[in-house]
Amino acid sequence: MKILSYNIKNFRQIEYMKMLPEEVKHEIEIVSRVLPFKANNYVVDYLIDWANFETDPCYILTFPNRHMLREADYDKVKWAVEKGLPQHEITKIANDIRLGLNPHPAQQQSNIPKLNGEPLPGVQHKYRDIALFFPTQGQTCHANCTFCFRWPQFVKDLDLQFSMKEIDQVCEYFRQHEHLHELLFTGGDPMIMSPRTISKYIDTIFKADLKNLKTIRFGTKSLTWWPFVFLPQYNEEAQEMLDLFKHIVDKGIHLSIMAHFNHYQEMSNSAVAEAIDNIRATGAEIRTQSPLLNHINASAEVWAKMWDQQVNMGMVPYYMFVERETGPYEYFQVPLAKAYEIYTDAIRVTSSLAKTVTAPSMSAAMGKAQIMGIIDNPVNGDKYFQIQYIRHRDYKQSYKPFLMHYDEKATWIDQLKPVK
Repeated sequence: MKILSYNIKNFRQIEYMKMLPEEVKHEIEIVSRVLPFKANNYVVDYLIDWANFETDPCYILTFPNRHMLREADYDKVKWAVEKGLPQHEITKIANDIRLGLNPHPAQQQSNIPKLNGEPLPGVQHKYRDIALFFPTQGQTCHANCTFCFRWPQFVKDLDLQFSMKEIDQVCEYFRQHEHLHELLFTGGDPMIMSPRTISKYIDTIFKADLKNLKTIRFGTKSLTWWPFVFLPQYNEEAQEMLDLFKHIVDKGIHLSIMAHFNHYQEMSNSAVAEAIDNIRATGAEIRTQSPLLNHINASAEVWAKMWDQQVNMGMVPYYMFVERETGPYEYFQVPLAKAYEIYTDAIRVTSSLAKTVTAPSMSAAMGKAQIMGIIDNPVNGDKYFQIQYIRHRDYKQSYKPFLMHYDEKATWIDQLKPVK
């Protein structure tokens, strides 16, 4: 099956666009001048309920609307487009807006390590035992998520991308840091790369004979956006990809596919189920993760059904994240108190095997902060969030519970006041 991509230039060619009001299509054109927009034929033909597009989770997950930009920002771009300003002037307006959307939250740029005094621009090393690798060829996706916290990876007009090709330098960095045990290929989406390209990276890693490397991960949303990556009957490279996975496993490396599923609707057809089975047959494990997203999955019922379905399909629920403070987060954010309520209401009714998930978790500047509970002070009636860092820049500071003053409107740890 051949992928057909849709973006700002050609999305009106989608047959289903005839069902949408002109105002909605115009909003897509305006917002996608700022936020990356990309869909494909599988998404539009198999995932979206077009008769109910306004509330359909996969539509909202893919197609931008005006509320994903602040009203003043939307009006600026709309005015520039309707005024017929030259493209370079519209781009300048868009870039000014982008820079105000916190393109690198949680001090991501401070995670770039150095090898022999030189920065590795395609690596992030925040936690003691794992490094993230951003291969240059993998810094795009089969489709773009409207909420994506890595949206700067897809903006060519600004020099904000993490990426590099030099896997030999990554290997040397591992060699010099013996406490590193995991390498996460991320992006973008590494599964956008051909198996031959990925194999070149993997072969170099194996030739380096890194005794401390125990796990390789691939962060991907391909099971949602393009499951044909793993279906040989539809994709001539799929068997090669599956063989590569088996090769990694046979080398004694634990291979984990970090699959991004935001709603159970994404797992509702046979193509996804077969792709999952094919991956698991290689010996790889599939762990699932997603942010909690207003307008898409902000209900306990959705999460409980999604986690149970993932377990039934042989996957391991891993993380429920809090939406990061970047891009259109104001549209998708959920208050921390509500996030904790959704998580607890969902996890109570899931099967035991779905309780592997860690949640709700914020990828904050110092680490992954988990809301453990909401505590009432019986003496004075004050309320607190109990929090712990499940991952911390200083690993010795992880798993040490602490209290922050309760705030029902807060959406991020930085908005909370510490208990003194």
